[in-house]
Amino acid sequence: MPGRAVSFMFFVVLGTGVALLACDHGGPSHNLDLDAIRVSAGARMRTDAVGDGAFASTATFVLVDAENTAPQGAYVTLGGELKDSAGATVGELKRQSLWVPGRESRTFALVDSQRAARPTAAAARITVTGAMIPSEPPRAQITDLHSFDDRGKTVVQAYVVNAADRPGQAMVIAAFHDANGEPMTRPFQMIDLPAHDRRVVQFVGPIGSTHGSIFVGDLIY
Repeated sequence: MPGRAVSFMFFVVLGTGVALLACDHGGPSHNLDLDAIRVSAGARMRTDAVGDGAFASTATFVLVDAENTAPQGAYVTLGGELKDSAGATVGELKRQSLWVPGRESRTFALVDSQRAARPTAAAARITVTGAMIPSEPPRAQITDLHSFDDRGKTVVQAYVVNAADRPGQAMVIAAFHDANGEPMTRPFQMIDLPAHDRRVVQFVGPIGSTHGSIFVGDLIY
């Protein structure tokens, strides 16, 4: 059912491969110990609309937080599988990589790889497949983040800054959590950024959200 959040079980495993999906890494890199990545137990599975326009579809996805416990920032990659109540695999989750600064966490949205609805999915097996430390941190940053309550909804505002010498397009992502710390929604905007410039971004969370954050997914030149 579109828009329905489902209580479910999930399991975390550590992989050995490294997936590199973001667009502004550049230069030599090395890998963080995967044991430094902790996936939160408070995940949420949903079946809802994903994509825009001609690329829109209804798909099952998992919202899950991953914390980088190391002091160094890294591009963390998660993937996994959807399981039914008998433990059979009913769908693969497309891998996603996000920049996770040291001692911080990010909310991942792991979508069924075929962008399909999986009504029999009852569990997810989340895999930490990589944690790459690049030669330099991302050139797009979020600054001056603040939030406030708007009649039971959390609103977050910030600047997205392009520190690079060339213009780019940033995928700016918000993550909203409930009073129990579980992820609720993860909307995003595509923002055009001139070189060495900044733009204001704002996101409004759903009813019941008590915490919101903003981060950059990719900066595409």
